Amino acid sequence: MTQAILDRWYAALRAGDAAALAAVTTDDVVVRWNGPAGIVPWAGVWEGRPKVLTFFKRVAEHLEILGIDTVHRIEGEGGVVIVLEGHWRVRATGEELKVRAANLFRFEGDRVAAYEVYPDSWSFATAMAKV
Repeated sequence: MTQAILDRWYAALRAGDAAALAAVTTDDVVVRWNGPAGIVPWAGVWEGRPKVLTFFKRVAEHLEILGIDTVHRIEGEGGVVIVLEGHWRVRATGEELKVRAANLFRFEGDRVAAYEVYPDSWSFATAMAKV
């Protein structure tokens, strides 16, 4: 079941499909993107489905996902940690980023209840400072 949830999650992200993201999250989902607030426009804590959808909209306004490849995966009861190699393009400048990040997921049933990202925040902040 974990893989099915992740497949739905990442497919919705790649497509920028808000309805699909809403369908794979709990009402009280929490997203935490660790990075410098004020420089990276989506950094911070986003609580509840409406705010989380705003988070993803903000990310999509600034970045295009070019690729996401899993490097490591650690599963536990009710959650999973994914270390990934991501490839993004900054929409405003065309600059491409290839960086690692750790994504922590907590599930409730067949939905994401919490999502926390530990990115290469320096690379994102540097790229966004040029916008």
